[in-house]
Amino acid sequence: MRSCSFAAPSWWPAGSHLDQIMGSGYAVIGTAVGISDANGIGKPEERTLEARLTAAPGPARFIPTGKGQGLPADEIASLPRRSGSAKNPTYFPLGPESFTDFDWLAVFDSIA
Repeated sequence: MRSCSFAAPSWWPAGSHLDQIMGSGYAVIGTAVGISDANGIGKPEERTLEARLTAAPGPARFIPTGKGQGLPADEIASLPRRSGSAKNPTYFPLGPESFTDFDWLAVFDSIA
């Protein structure tokens, strides 16, 4: 087991913690949603990751992140972060770190 000596930002998803503790012996799937009226999550603002990912065909997508390797880091870092939830304080929108914190992203157009 690797030692876990890192300074956590204000919030780290489970994937970041597991990466520090277990290395490549795990896989973590992050989830994202376009719209969830029940949770107070409206349509994603233009240019956000959620807007770009939900623009792809289908009601859902399962996307490998590749831990961010080969992605245009500057372009991703410059994308705006979507607004949060009006009803659910535990909802966190995607950000540039989502590609390195998660092994896969499950992205849904909408959920109830």
